[in-house]
Amino acid sequence: MSKAASSNQSKAGKHWLNLATQILVVVIMLIIVVGFLVNAAELVGVWVVRAPASSAVTDVAATITHALEIVDNGLGRVNDRVQNARQLLTRVNDEAAKLGDRVQASSPLVTGLSQRVDNDLAPRIEDARMTASAIHDAVVTVNSKLAVLNRIPGVTVPALSDELGSVSDHAQEAQARVQDLRVTLADIKAGLVTKAEGAVTQLTTKIDAALARIQAIVNKYRTTATRVQARISSASNTLLLLINVLAVSLTVLLVTFEVGLVLLMYFCWRYVRTGRFPSLRIVST
Repeated sequence: MSKAASSNQSKAGKHWLNLATQILVVVIMLIIVVGFLVNAAELVGVWVVRAPASSAVTDVAATITHALEIVDNGLGRVNDRVQNARQLLTRVNDEAAKLGDRVQASSPLVTGLSQRVDNDLAPRIEDARMTASAIHDAVVTVNSKLAVLNRIPGVTVPALSDELGSVSDHAQEAQARVQDLRVTLADIKAGLVTKAEGAVTQLTTKIDAALARIQAIVNKYRTTATRVQARISSASNTLLLLINVLAVSLTVLLVTFEVGLVLLMYFCWRYVRTGRFPSLRIVST
């Protein structure tokens, strides 16, 4: 009787052990299913995130490139206008040298000088000021986008110098002095100003100094926009490549993990069906 009882107890113990093992395997299968679904969601998420990430890099690069084109083209335009304005100032000074201390209101010299300032000099400086203002706005845009881009590890593109933005200030200064020149010429015609030549050249010297500062800045930074544009193109291409490589690498890793989960699920299912795991031994024929 004792042997029979012992045998029954042994069978009961094995039964409960097998039952507990099967329950554990079922729990593991549920965990595998959850892991599979989470992993599949991550796999989808990699490619969902990739598109806006690439688009964001492309948009930032396009915005910077467009602003740099404005800077580059604007610097060339400003340089042309300033050069023409300085040549006109030389003519104004030559004509002012012909003025005496007292000028009659109907003097054709003053009238011609006023017309040259109003019709030739002032429009060029106004055009330079408007272009310089556009350059200033473009520099602000470039630097704000570069600040965002430079937060990305491994990306370092130097910002444009604030000195480029000061072109607008110098252009406004020149425009203000041109307005003073207009007033002075009107006073000369009215006979309110003595030593007309000195009064005119004093203002043209200030205008020329402001224009010279603009030209110095333009010549200093003329190639800066091109260099920054090349670095932006290189940085954006590198970032897009890294995004694609990261997406593909994560995809391979996650797919490999999914395959492993499927195999593990198969092993667990076989155990639940047959009570034992499938053999991994390779039978030679």
